[in-house]
Amino acid sequence: MRCDGALYERLWRPILLAGLNTEPKESSVSLAGALIRETLGGGGKACRPLTASEGLSPIFVDPAVRFIARSGGTVRLGERLRDIRFAADRAVALDFESASVSLGRDDAVIVAVPPWAAEALLPGIEAPNAFRGIVNAHFRVAAPEGHPPILGVIGGRTQWLFAYRDRLSVTISAAGELLDWPREALAESIWSEVAALTGLGGALPPWRIVKERRATFAATPDQDARRPRTRTRWSNVFLAGDWVQTGLPATIEGAVRSGAEAAGAVVATAAKRQIFAEGALP
Repeated sequence: MRCDGALYERLWRPILLAGLNTEPKESSVSLAGALIRETLGGGGKACRPLTASEGLSPIFVDPAVRFIARSGGTVRLGERLRDIRFAADRAVALDFESASVSLGRDDAVIVAVPPWAAEALLPGIEAPNAFRGIVNAHFRVAAPEGHPPILGVIGGRTQWLFAYRDRLSVTISAAGELLDWPREALAESIWSEVAALTGLGGALPPWRIVKERRATFAATPDQDARRPRTRTRWSNVFLAGDWVQTGLPATIEGAVRSGAEAAGAVVATAAKRQIFAEGALP
């Protein structure tokens, strides 16, 4: 597509940049196409923006932890996985910092770690190795009455401005050189735009800058080609994460789909093993 003109600058680029976290000019056309098909191509309902007003934990993390607890499982934090031991075509043990966990015949492992960690744990796996950063700026000040919860910004350093109950937050995708800016200078620069957008005056309010240098894999054709499938060469090891091949860029939707696919693969493998075992009975 032509990456110029008013329509590109005011519609295509903001949407593609937000979803791909990569400049559209260098991005994968298949990932860009998937993004457009599932937003603008899906009609108005598919374009309805949703925000996590109290953060992502109450929406995704806390319900998952409660579900695991109700199902008899446990969540262990602060235990880094150091190694996965294999025998033949199976993972047989997980070595954590403080203990080792042996895996039985019916146990499966879903590896949901960043791609660089997966490459260290799983011999021979290929994963994305180029990334793009995101900068978020948070200001502890309430938005003025009537300010929209989401404001897209054209022509500024700020790309998206989110208004929450007690703060204003800015997201800048494909942040590039901003990742190396001093934090205070970056906060002052972004606040000057936020003040103009909201009509708020005064000095810089309490702030926090969050830089994620490897926020997502670069949504380029060569990096998309490095994304592995859910199933691995080990019969009881599966992959999940927004960097696994889902057909979508590195988004929450892609991460959720990868988790569902990994869980489905575990269930399907267990069912096939059960059918084989029953068929082998005298």
